[in-house]
Amino acid sequence: MSINVTATNPVIIPEEKRARMEALTRVPLFAWPTLGLFFVIIVGVSATDYVAIQGHIPYTIAMLLNIIWMYPIFHVLHDGTHGAISSNKKLNNFIGQTALLFVWPEVTLKIFRLGHMQHHRYTNAAEDPDHYMFGSNWPSTILRWMTFEFNYVVYTLKLKNKTSQKILSTAIPVAVLAATVAGALCFLGYWKEVLMLWLIPSRITMFLVGFAFLWLPHLSENKDGKLLHMTVADSSLDNLTAGSTVRLGYNGLMSILLQWHHLHLIHHMWPTTPSYNHERIWALLEPELTQRDLHVQHGFTLRPTFYPGGTLKSPAAHV
Repeated sequence: MSINVTATNPVIIPEEKRARMEALTRVPLFAWPTLGLFFVIIVGVSATDYVAIQGHIPYTIAMLLNIIWMYPIFHVLHDGTHGAISSNKKLNNFIGQTALLFVWPEVTLKIFRLGHMQHHRYTNAAEDPDHYMFGSNWPSTILRWMTFEFNYVVYTLKLKNKTSQKILSTAIPVAVLAATVAGALCFLGYWKEVLMLWLIPSRITMFLVGFAFLWLPHLSENKDGKLLHMTVADSSLDNLTAGSTVRLGYNGLMSILLQWHHLHLIHHMWPTTPSYNHERIWALLEPELTQRDLHVQHGFTLRPTFYPGGTLKSPAAHV
Protein backbone atom coordinates (compact mmCIF):
# COMPACT_ATOMS: atom_id res chain seq x y z
CA MET A 1 0.00 0.00 0.00
CA SER A 2 1.18 3.54 -0.73
CA ILE A 3 1.52 6.03 2.12
CA ASN A 4 0.82 8.65 -0.51
CA VAL A 5 -2.73 7.27 -0.77
CA THR A 6 -3.40 7.70 2.97
CA ALA A 7 -1.65 11.05 3.39
CA THR A 8 -3.72 14.13 4.18
CA ASN A 9 -1.61 16.13 1.76
CA PRO A 10 -0.54 13.62 -0.92
CA VAL A 11 1.62 14.23 -3.94
CA ILE A 12 -0.82 14.65 -6.80
CA ILE A 13 0.13 12.43 -9.72
CA PRO A 14 -0.93 13.95 -13.06
CA GLU A 15 -3.44 11.92 -15.04
CA GLU A 16 -1.01 11.34 -17.91
CA LYS A 17 1.52 9.75 -15.51
CA ARG A 18 -0.80 7.45 -13.59
CA ALA A 19 -0.63 4.47 -15.92
CA ARG A 20 3.15 4.56 -15.86
CA MET A 21 3.17 4.89 -12.07
CA GLU A 22 0.85 1.92 -11.73
CA ALA A 23 3.16 -0.15 -13.90
CA LEU A 24 6.28 0.87 -11.95
CA THR A 25 4.77 0.25 -8.51
CA ARG A 26 3.02 -3.02 -9.36
CA VAL A 27 4.53 -6.20 -7.88
CA PRO A 28 5.36 -8.54 -10.80
CA LEU A 29 4.90 -12.28 -10.80
CA PHE A 30 8.69 -12.55 -11.03
CA ALA A 31 10.95 -9.60 -10.22
CA TRP A 32 13.66 -10.86 -12.55
CA PRO A 33 16.39 -8.34 -11.58
CA THR A 34 15.98 -9.37 -7.94
CA LEU A 35 15.84 -13.08 -8.70
CA GLY A 36 18.86 -12.77 -10.97
CA LEU A 37 20.83 -10.97 -8.27
CA PHE A 38 19.87 -13.63 -5.74
CA PHE A 39 21.13 -16.35 -8.06
CA VAL A 40 24.46 -14.53 -8.40
CA ILE A 41 24.72 -14.25 -4.60
CA ILE A 42 24.04 -17.97 -4.10
CA VAL A 43 26.61 -18.97 -6.71
CA GLY A 44 29.14 -16.44 -5.40
CA VAL A 45 28.97 -17.46 -1.74
CA SER A 46 28.82 -21.19 -2.52
CA ALA A 47 31.73 -21.07 -4.96
CA THR A 48 33.82 -18.95 -2.61
CA ASP A 49 33.22 -21.29 0.33
CA TYR A 50 34.03 -24.33 -1.80
CA VAL A 51 37.33 -23.06 -3.21
CA ALA A 52 38.39 -21.81 0.23
CA ILE A 53 37.62 -25.13 1.93
CA GLN A 54 39.47 -26.94 -0.86
CA GLY A 55 42.50 -24.77 -0.13
CA HIS A 56 42.58 -22.92 -3.45
CA ILE A 57 42.33 -19.47 -1.89
CA PRO A 58 43.20 -18.16 1.62
CA TYR A 59 40.35 -17.79 4.08
CA THR A 60 41.06 -14.08 4.39
CA ILE A 61 40.42 -13.62 0.65
CA ALA A 62 37.29 -15.76 0.91
CA MET A 63 36.08 -13.63 3.82
CA LEU A 64 36.46 -10.45 1.76
CA LEU A 65 34.74 -12.03 -1.24
CA ASN A 66 31.83 -13.18 0.91
CA ILE A 67 31.33 -9.64 2.18
CA ILE A 68 31.01 -8.52 -1.43
CA TRP A 69 28.57 -11.33 -2.20
CA MET A 70 26.54 -10.87 1.00
CA TYR A 71 26.14 -7.09 0.84
CA PRO A 72 23.47 -7.04 -1.93
CA ILE A 73 21.46 -9.65 -0.04
CA PHE A 74 19.81 -6.65 1.61
CA HIS A 75 18.00 -5.86 -1.63
CA VAL A 76 16.60 -9.39 -1.86
CA LEU A 77 15.67 -9.57 1.82
CA HIS A 78 14.18 -6.09 1.92
CA ASP A 79 12.07 -6.51 -1.22
CA GLY A 80 10.95 -9.89 0.09
CA THR A 81 9.91 -8.23 3.35
CA HIS A 82 7.62 -5.95 1.36
CA GLY A 83 6.33 -8.70 -0.91
CA ALA A 84 8.03 -7.07 -3.91
CA ILE A 85 9.86 -10.13 -5.25
CA SER A 86 6.76 -11.90 -6.50
CA SER A 87 3.00 -11.49 -6.40
CA ASN A 88 3.00 -15.17 -5.44
CA LYS A 89 3.29 -14.77 -1.67
CA LYS A 90 4.67 -18.27 -1.03
CA LEU A 91 7.45 -17.79 -3.58
CA ASN A 92 8.16 -14.28 -2.31
CA ASN A 93 8.47 -15.43 1.30
CA PHE A 94 10.56 -18.47 0.36
CA ILE A 95 13.10 -16.27 -1.43
CA GLY A 96 13.14 -13.76 1.43
CA GLN A 97 13.64 -16.43 4.09
CA THR A 98 16.33 -18.16 2.03
CA ALA A 99 18.14 -14.84 1.68
CA LEU A 100 18.20 -14.54 5.46
CA LEU A 101 19.87 -17.94 5.81
CA PHE A 102 22.96 -16.67 4.03
CA VAL A 103 23.61 -13.87 6.49
CA TRP A 104 21.41 -14.00 9.60
CA PRO A 105 19.96 -17.52 10.01
CA GLU A 106 19.18 -16.85 13.66
CA VAL A 107 16.17 -14.68 12.78
CA THR A 108 13.15 -15.28 10.57
CA LEU A 109 11.62 -13.24 7.80
CA LYS A 110 8.53 -12.74 9.97
CA ILE A 111 10.55 -11.07 12.73
CA PHE A 112 12.40 -8.90 10.25
CA ARG A 113 9.11 -8.00 8.56
CA LEU A 114 7.35 -7.12 11.82
CA GLY A 115 10.15 -4.80 12.94
CA HIS A 116 10.50 -3.20 9.53
CA MET A 117 6.76 -2.67 9.15
CA GLN A 118 6.74 -0.92 12.51
CA HIS A 119 9.45 1.36 11.12
CA HIS A 120 7.17 2.23 8.21
CA ARG A 121 4.14 2.66 10.45
CA TYR A 122 5.92 4.93 12.95
CA THR A 123 8.63 6.46 10.75
CA ASN A 124 10.82 8.72 12.92
CA ALA A 125 8.33 8.65 15.82
CA ALA A 126 9.22 7.41 19.30
CA GLU A 127 7.81 3.97 18.44
CA ASP A 128 10.08 3.60 15.41
CA PRO A 129 12.42 0.66 16.19
CA ASP A 130 15.09 2.13 13.91
CA HIS A 131 15.88 4.83 16.48
CA TYR A 132 18.11 2.04 17.79
CA MET A 133 20.52 2.81 14.93
CA PHE A 134 21.53 6.13 16.51
CA GLY A 135 23.83 5.73 19.51
CA SER A 136 25.20 8.38 21.86
CA ASN A 137 28.70 8.10 20.35
CA TRP A 138 30.41 6.54 17.34
CA PRO A 139 31.47 3.23 19.00
CA SER A 140 27.92 2.76 20.26
CA THR A 141 26.44 3.64 16.87
CA ILE A 142 28.71 1.24 14.97
CA LEU A 143 27.86 -1.57 17.39
CA ARG A 144 24.17 -0.87 16.80
CA TRP A 145 24.63 -1.07 13.03
CA MET A 146 26.16 -4.51 13.49
CA THR A 147 23.37 -5.86 15.72
CA PHE A 148 20.13 -4.36 14.49
CA GLU A 149 18.45 -7.73 13.81
CA PHE A 150 18.63 -8.45 17.54
CA ASN A 151 16.94 -5.11 18.16
CA TYR A 152 14.03 -6.36 16.03
CA VAL A 153 13.85 -9.46 18.22
CA VAL A 154 13.78 -7.34 21.39
CA TYR A 155 11.20 -5.04 19.81
CA THR A 156 9.02 -8.06 19.00
CA LEU A 157 9.34 -9.28 22.60
CA LYS A 158 8.22 -5.91 23.94
CA LEU A 159 5.08 -5.77 21.81
CA LYS A 160 3.47 -8.60 23.80
CA ASN A 161 0.48 -9.06 21.52
CA LYS A 162 -0.90 -12.17 19.84
CA THR A 163 0.86 -11.48 16.56
CA SER A 164 4.28 -10.97 18.14
CA GLN A 165 3.87 -14.01 20.40
CA LYS A 166 2.96 -16.19 17.44
CA ILE A 167 5.95 -14.94 15.47
CA LEU A 168 8.28 -15.56 18.40
CA SER A 169 6.94 -19.08 18.91
CA THR A 170 8.01 -19.98 15.37
CA ALA A 171 11.25 -17.98 15.48
CA ILE A 172 12.73 -19.48 18.65
CA PRO A 173 13.21 -22.98 17.16
CA VAL A 174 14.95 -21.41 14.14
CA ALA A 175 17.34 -19.48 16.40
CA VAL A 176 18.07 -22.61 18.48
CA LEU A 177 18.69 -24.64 15.32
CA ALA A 178 21.06 -22.02 13.87
CA ALA A 179 23.02 -21.83 17.14
CA THR A 180 23.14 -25.63 17.40
CA VAL A 181 24.44 -26.07 13.85
CA ALA A 182 27.08 -23.36 14.31
CA GLY A 183 28.10 -24.81 17.68
CA ALA A 184 28.28 -28.35 16.32
CA LEU A 185 30.46 -27.28 13.39
CA CYS A 186 32.84 -25.50 15.77
CA PHE A 187 32.92 -28.55 18.07
CA LEU A 188 33.80 -30.77 15.10
CA GLY A 189 36.75 -28.56 14.29
CA TYR A 190 35.26 -26.29 11.65
CA TRP A 191 35.42 -23.16 13.78
CA LYS A 192 37.65 -21.40 11.27
CA GLU A 193 35.15 -21.97 8.47
CA VAL A 194 32.27 -20.71 10.64
CA LEU A 195 34.26 -17.68 11.73
CA MET A 196 35.89 -16.66 8.43
CA LEU A 197 33.27 -17.70 5.90
CA TRP A 198 30.11 -16.74 7.76
CA LEU A 199 30.33 -14.98 11.14
CA ILE A 200 32.81 -12.20 10.30
CA PRO A 201 31.44 -11.56 6.77
CA SER A 202 27.85 -11.48 8.02
CA ARG A 203 28.68 -9.02 10.84
CA ILE A 204 30.57 -6.72 8.49
CA THR A 205 27.68 -6.98 6.04
CA MET A 206 25.34 -6.06 8.89
CA PHE A 207 27.51 -3.03 9.65
CA LEU A 208 27.31 -1.90 6.01
CA VAL A 209 23.56 -2.52 5.82
CA GLY A 210 22.90 -0.69 9.09
CA PHE A 211 24.90 2.30 7.93
CA ALA A 212 23.65 2.50 4.35
CA PHE A 213 19.99 1.58 4.66
CA LEU A 214 18.81 2.21 8.22
CA TRP A 215 20.98 5.11 9.44
CA LEU A 216 21.86 7.17 6.38
CA PRO A 217 18.37 7.71 4.85
CA HIS A 218 16.90 9.05 8.11
CA LEU A 219 19.80 11.26 9.07
CA SER A 220 19.35 14.80 10.32
CA GLU A 221 21.23 17.21 12.57
CA ASN A 222 20.39 19.59 15.37
CA LYS A 223 21.26 23.27 15.55
CA ASP A 224 24.66 22.38 17.02
CA GLY A 225 25.50 20.19 14.03
CA LYS A 226 25.13 16.88 15.89
CA LEU A 227 23.96 14.02 13.66
CA LEU A 228 20.72 12.46 14.86
CA HIS A 229 17.58 10.66 13.73
CA MET A 230 14.95 12.69 11.93
CA THR A 231 12.05 13.77 14.10
CA VAL A 232 8.41 12.88 13.65
CA ALA A 233 7.75 16.47 12.57
CA ASP A 234 9.70 15.66 9.42
CA SER A 235 7.49 12.73 8.50
CA SER A 236 3.91 13.67 9.26
CA LEU A 237 1.25 12.82 6.73
CA ASP A 238 1.04 16.55 5.99
CA ASN A 239 4.71 16.65 5.04
CA LEU A 240 5.42 13.08 3.99
CA THR A 241 8.19 13.95 1.52
CA ALA A 242 10.39 15.27 4.34
CA GLY A 243 10.48 12.04 6.36
CA SER A 244 13.34 10.42 4.48
CA THR A 245 16.21 11.65 2.35
CA VAL A 246 16.96 11.49 -1.33
CA ARG A 247 20.58 11.29 -2.46
CA LEU A 248 21.21 13.04 -5.76
CA GLY A 249 24.30 12.94 -7.92
CA TYR A 250 26.36 10.01 -9.27
CA ASN A 251 23.07 8.17 -9.63
CA GLY A 252 24.44 5.20 -11.56
CA LEU A 253 27.12 4.55 -8.95
CA MET A 254 24.70 5.15 -6.07
CA SER A 255 22.28 2.61 -7.55
CA ILE A 256 25.01 0.00 -7.12
CA LEU A 257 26.44 1.13 -3.78
CA LEU A 258 23.04 1.78 -2.14
CA GLN A 259 20.98 -0.77 -4.03
CA TRP A 260 18.56 1.88 -5.33
CA HIS A 261 17.95 3.25 -1.84
CA HIS A 262 19.73 6.51 -2.53
CA LEU A 263 16.12 7.44 -3.35
CA HIS A 264 14.84 6.04 -0.07
CA LEU A 265 11.99 8.55 -0.02
CA ILE A 266 10.43 6.76 -3.00
CA HIS A 267 10.45 3.54 -1.00
CA HIS A 268 8.66 5.12 1.94
CA MET A 269 5.98 6.62 -0.27
CA TRP A 270 5.42 3.48 -2.36
CA PRO A 271 6.92 0.68 -0.20
CA THR A 272 5.84 -2.35 -2.24
CA THR A 273 7.58 -1.01 -5.35
CA PRO A 274 10.46 -3.20 -6.54
CA SER A 275 13.52 -1.21 -5.48
CA TYR A 276 15.05 -1.26 -8.95
CA ASN A 277 12.21 1.02 -10.07
CA HIS A 278 12.99 3.83 -7.61
CA GLU A 279 15.04 5.82 -10.13
CA ARG A 280 12.35 5.50 -12.80
CA ILE A 281 9.74 6.84 -10.38
CA TRP A 282 11.98 9.74 -9.36
CA ALA A 283 12.55 10.62 -13.02
CA LEU A 284 8.81 10.42 -13.69
CA LEU A 285 7.69 12.48 -10.69
CA GLU A 286 10.65 14.82 -10.21
CA PRO A 287 8.63 17.92 -11.20
CA GLU A 288 5.94 17.06 -8.64
CA LEU A 289 8.31 15.96 -5.86
CA THR A 290 10.56 19.01 -6.10
CA GLN A 291 7.53 21.17 -5.34
CA ARG A 292 7.47 19.58 -1.88
CA ASP A 293 9.80 19.87 1.11
CA LEU A 294 12.81 17.59 0.60
CA HIS A 295 15.90 16.54 2.53
CA VAL A 296 18.64 16.04 -0.07
CA GLN A 297 22.07 14.47 0.41
CA HIS A 298 24.21 15.59 -2.52
CA GLY A 299 26.78 13.16 -3.86
CA PHE A 300 28.75 11.56 -1.04
CA THR A 301 27.79 14.01 1.71
CA LEU A 302 26.35 12.72 4.97
CA ARG A 303 24.43 15.78 6.09
CA PRO A 304 21.20 16.47 4.22
CA THR A 305 20.28 19.91 2.92
CA PHE A 306 16.69 20.96 3.52
CA TYR A 307 14.89 22.41 0.51
CA PRO A 308 11.47 23.99 1.13
CA GLY A 309 8.95 23.14 -1.56
CA GLY A 310 9.84 24.58 -4.95
CA THR A 311 13.41 25.62 -4.11
CA LEU A 312 15.17 22.50 -5.44
CA LYS A 313 15.62 23.06 -9.13
CA SER A 314 16.43 20.32 -11.63
CA PRO A 315 19.97 21.56 -12.37
CA ALA A 316 20.81 21.52 -8.66
CA ALA A 317 19.24 18.11 -8.24
CA HIS A 318 21.90 16.37 -10.29
CA VAL A 319 25.07 18.02 -8.98
